[in-house]
Amino acid sequence: MKTYLIDSGRKTSWLALFFISIIYFFANLQKVIIPGATFDELQQLFSLDASAVTRMGAVFLGVYAAAQLFVGVLADRFGGARVIFAGGFLFCLGSLMSALEFSVMLLYFSRFLTGMGAAAIYLSMVKEIGRIAPSILPMLIGVATIIGYSGSIVGASPFIAGVDKFGYQPMVMLAGISAALFYTGYVFTALKTPLPPVKKEVRFSIASFLQVFKSPQNRSLIIAIGISFGTYFAMQSTLTKKFLEDFCKMSNNASGAVATVTMIIAAFNGFIMANISQLLKKRRRIIMIFSGVGCFTGAVAILLGVLLGRGAFLPVTGIIIMALAGNVSPIFVALLKESNPENCFGTVICVGNFFAYAVSAAFSGCAGKLMDVYQPQIVDGVKVYGQQSYLLVFSAFALVGLISALLALKVKESYGKDISALFYRN
Repeated sequence: MKTYLIDSGRKTSWLALFFISIIYFFANLQKVIIPGATFDELQQLFSLDASAVTRMGAVFLGVYAAAQLFVGVLADRFGGARVIFAGGFLFCLGSLMSALEFSVMLLYFSRFLTGMGAAAIYLSMVKEIGRIAPSILPMLIGVATIIGYSGSIVGASPFIAGVDKFGYQPMVMLAGISAALFYTGYVFTALKTPLPPVKKEVRFSIASFLQVFKSPQNRSLIIAIGISFGTYFAMQSTLTKKFLEDFCKMSNNASGAVATVTMIIAAFNGFIMANISQLLKKRRRIIMIFSGVGCFTGAVAILLGVLLGRGAFLPVTGIIIMALAGNVSPIFVALLKESNPENCFGTVICVGNFFAYAVSAAFSGCAGKLMDVYQPQIVDGVKVYGQQSYLLVFSAFALVGLISALLALKVKESYGKDISALFYRN
């Protein structure tokens, strides 16, 4: 029987994986640079209020979330490489268009294309790693994830410094051109390797997505972690830099440094939590509770800092706690796998990813609306928001954080074993 698994020793196969991981790096970079690293620049370029700027992040994350429901099915049907061919093209086109300053509507459209393309990268990358080197799948996913999350780190302080020195358009254009070069390298490399046959029997089914929420374990896990990750990522991709500069009076470089630190925490936190779980004899529930309670605690710390109005210590502490709590994805994925039958695991992961990024998109958009309830001050052409605006935002974050904490307490322990029979009965 003919096999389509590629010999992991072939240089072209490894080169293809290298190119995919770099494309994933740029996908993570694009998640945080607009509006996160360029909030004030966008306000000045297009004379926008906060809701208009945060809507750019919401557009990206919204389409990214929705596409999660389709990417898994497309990758199973057509193979990861073909999905990256199509998604990578949209991603690079949107990234390049994001540098153009013609109109706000064009920028919205470019973020839509970028988000749609970026959504295709991660699941397709996992699919390709499994096809090319299945025997070392976990290790390679870990390496690729660290490379990818490095994009978020570079998109914080280093990118902000670049925008300060060279301006918005040159930096965003550089990011787009770099991504396009690596995408082109991937296409030429991947076309030199055999692609798997199209599996025409794999079809999209709405009913299978709805079935996920019939399990009480899935409901608690997906909603709790979706809120925890969603609030953290909305902070990171949209609000952190703006809030620290507006309210805490931190400099551009200092606020960028905080954003960079939280991205480093998020990049390595999943690996750390996986090892903690192993040390605790594969206990998962305590880490889920830490995630939910940490989300709530971090939001409350920021809220207290805004209420007291005394420096940056409490807000920065809260942001770091949210970063620690927001990314526990290896444990989240493991517990979903242990709580669901094998034949629906892929669907459950798609729904979990969709919900997490849908929450991020909703929070990014709503934050801007809440900020604009109160009139900002204009300082050097930039709209600076005050205490009342941020009280509204972080009161909302604390409220949903409480929901996350309560749902996390309802999660059942698995100890690394299959407990799906507790939630699925014949």
